[in-house]
Amino acid sequence: MKKYYKFGYSRFGPFLYGFVRWLKNELVKKGYDKVFFFSRDGYMMKKAFDIINDTGIQAEYAYFSRKSLRAPLLHSCTDFEDSLKYLSWERYISFGKLLEYYGFDKAESSDIVARGGFELGDCIAFDSIMSNAAARRIYEENRDTIISRSLEQDRLLTEYTGQLGMRGRFAIVDIGWHGNMQYYLEQFALTHGLGVQFEGFYIGIDPVKKLGTTVNGYLFDSSDMRNRKRLLCFFGGYEKLLQSFEGSASGYAGAEDGRIVPVLMPYEYEGDQWIQKAVKSWQYGALRFVKKACETGLADSDRQLTEPLIRFGMKPTVRDTELFSFFYITDGTKVYFTAQKPLFRYTPKEFLHALSDSSWKTGFMRSAFRLPLPYYQIYRLLRK
Repeated sequence: MKKYYKFGYSRFGPFLYGFVRWLKNELVKKGYDKVFFFSRDGYMMKKAFDIINDTGIQAEYAYFSRKSLRAPLLHSCTDFEDSLKYLSWERYISFGKLLEYYGFDKAESSDIVARGGFELGDCIAFDSIMSNAAARRIYEENRDTIISRSLEQDRLLTEYTGQLGMRGRFAIVDIGWHGNMQYYLEQFALTHGLGVQFEGFYIGIDPVKKLGTTVNGYLFDSSDMRNRKRLLCFFGGYEKLLQSFEGSASGYAGAEDGRIVPVLMPYEYEGDQWIQKAVKSWQYGALRFVKKACETGLADSDRQLTEPLIRFGMKPTVRDTELFSFFYITDGTKVYFTAQKPLFRYTPKEFLHALSDSSWKTGFMRSAFRLPLPYYQIYRLLRK
């Protein structure tokens, strides 16, 4: 596992240190005394922040996810079209992901699609969902269940935020990208009259929804977007590097002691001890760097600290892609970041679909073609 430790110490660690150093300075400057790190991407952020935190700022870990924050909002939707307003935009969305959005587990979703005569993996162009008869039927036939579950999660989330002490003025921290989590929390606070004041701090942020609260990006936000594409070509990689050894929060439940606890999805690498050792190695290496940098008062600029990891994502070698060939997300099936078979074994349609699904576009192209081509420039053209 030496190669993963080395990666954590030399690439991930400096990036992580730069972020939490910036975060600490921003929180002090703005006078915050409480900050919440959102699961799962806030896991390594909080660990690193705890190392450098000499300010007295109270740092808490909150089990939130897009699913756990938007589910309590669905009961207030008036019809099928309105029910889609909290769905994150993607070029295509599968029926499995749509059913997950509405709060159904995999077994329930399988039964629903079987009755409808389609597959969980069948996809709909996002911009045509409102005119899709099958998607509409899913909502209308299961509306009572969707609403009742949403009302229950609404009650539990209200208790959970109170249990965390999420009242008054505070800061929230997450990886960022589109600002959906902050938008859902904002909507929840508004509809419940919580009277909270908060703003978000992120690695990079470009909200797709109009927010009534402030956002701050370490490497990009509305004040300077030059790093946006440089990071987003490897956005899934940053998420995996930061995440905890547990699945996302799917919602909340009451415990025997009266407390509210998160209900967690299975951890994607639960049964793979080798991958878990690799994750622990790069996390250990990264935190070792943060601790050493904190002790020595490292004065490197943000660019010096972040560039090694950014360039890894932008311009990977074949060996770099092999290092993280096991990275995947789950959407009914495993969706890998890199090519999992030789290029000649893909049909053109299959290749384009796999590339579109990948959370590391430059890495996928490098692993498939295996030639020293300008993959980041190709990515920029594709993303125009």
